[in-house]
Amino acid sequence: MECPFLCGFHTPNDSQAEYHITAHIELQHTPESQFTVEDEDLKFALALQREEEQAFADIRNRDVSSGPSLKPANREKEGAANDDFPYAECPECEEFVHLIELDEHMNTHLSLKYSSDDMAGPDFNEPSSGRPSFQGSTTIARHRGRHDGQPFGKENVGRSAKEKSRGMRLGKTELGPYAFEERMPEWMLKKLQEGEPVRRVNRIGRNGQLCTDRIVDNEVPGLVPVIANLCTTPSNNLQAVYVCHPSVQHVFRGQRQTHFCGYRNIQMLVSYLQGTKARDHERFGKNLPGVLRLQEMIEEAWDDGNDVLARQETGGILNTRKWIGTPEVESLCLHLNLPYFQRAFSKTKGKQAHEELLDFVENYFARGSADEQTKIHKTHQAPIYFQQPGHSLTIVGLERFNDGSRNLLVFDPSFGSSQALKSLLIKASSATVPAKTADYLLKSYRRTIAQLAKYDEFEVLV
Repeated sequence: MECPFLCGFHTPNDSQAEYHITAHIELQHTPESQFTVEDEDLKFALALQREEEQAFADIRNRDVSSGPSLKPANREKEGAANDDFPYAECPECEEFVHLIELDEHMNTHLSLKYSSDDMAGPDFNEPSSGRPSFQGSTTIARHRGRHDGQPFGKENVGRSAKEKSRGMRLGKTELGPYAFEERMPEWMLKKLQEGEPVRRVNRIGRNGQLCTDRIVDNEVPGLVPVIANLCTTPSNNLQAVYVCHPSVQHVFRGQRQTHFCGYRNIQMLVSYLQGTKARDHERFGKNLPGVLRLQEMIEEAWDDGNDVLARQETGGILNTRKWIGTPEVESLCLHLNLPYFQRAFSKTKGKQAHEELLDFVENYFARGSADEQTKIHKTHQAPIYFQQPGHSLTIVGLERFNDGSRNLLVFDPSFGSSQALKSLLIKASSATVPAKTADYLLKSYRRTIAQLAKYDEFEVLV
């Protein structure tokens, strides 16, 4: 059950749900309330929420001289946006985040910091950390006109009359604060060329032999089965959970590597192709291709005549921080002859865009499930590239509850996995955790109806 004020606070749908929500409203949204709380766990949760809200306020009010500050994007910062570009730079990750999403974005950072301690601490209900934010992915308006629900081909590149003719040079609204950048700073270029830190760890394999694992700091394999297990932690309300192929890795932003979420989502799709040894997966190499290599491959696709209008719109993307989106993913698929399907969702007379999206995702994963007798449906389906306004993610599953509500399960490239969740990977995907702890760990991987309903349009590519 979620707070009707849509502040992010929610509680499991159990016998105490109504009391918890009432207490929250009285203490957080009712000035001079005389309401008192008897439940110690709830009292702890509400106290923590107040501490977090104060922490956010302190960060927002922090003086520039005392450290990083939240500052609106401006022209003083290389190629940054003007006053018509309502973004601010997050002091934690240096991403440009839309102002209306700023608190939610920062709350996710804070919740991930708490998580390593909370595994052993008291259970509590935390404001949802699975928040939508605008961090380095192009707008959907750029692609409108392609969305007929049919497989996308080279001939399907028109735009609707509502939009500018395709091929016109796009600006910061579509491509981000560095839309006219010719070359990113040398320090960032060097960091991308070097790649993420790699460690090699020896362990005893299942066959009793010594083997060596290659561990990349911003890649987390084996997470899909763990998430599926957490979703089924004792809850009478869960009807079914669907997840994609277990080979899909969670790939997230590296340190000080902003504006590349589109490329991180492509890497997650590639992890599926490599893990399943799909046709032509060798073209990506043995390991996941880096951001710069993906930029080269997209430019090669344009050289071959695949959606060349995208090059005109962006002015080229090689060695820049320009946002990319569905058109660039399509260009890459066409270039590599990878079969795919692209569809867009917008409000219709009968349904909202998020309802159409959830129906599509559920039907897609249900087609890959052979066992109807269990709550966990572990499919071999590919993950879904998911574009919402200003940000892209990777859909790896869906939850359905007995009351009819549904959540998307996503890998967000803006945030890594908490230490608490990584500890479960070390133990086993079937490790048992308390229900409230499981709900807490899943926060950054869920997109609820309330979160999705903020948007009027979406795109998917699978």
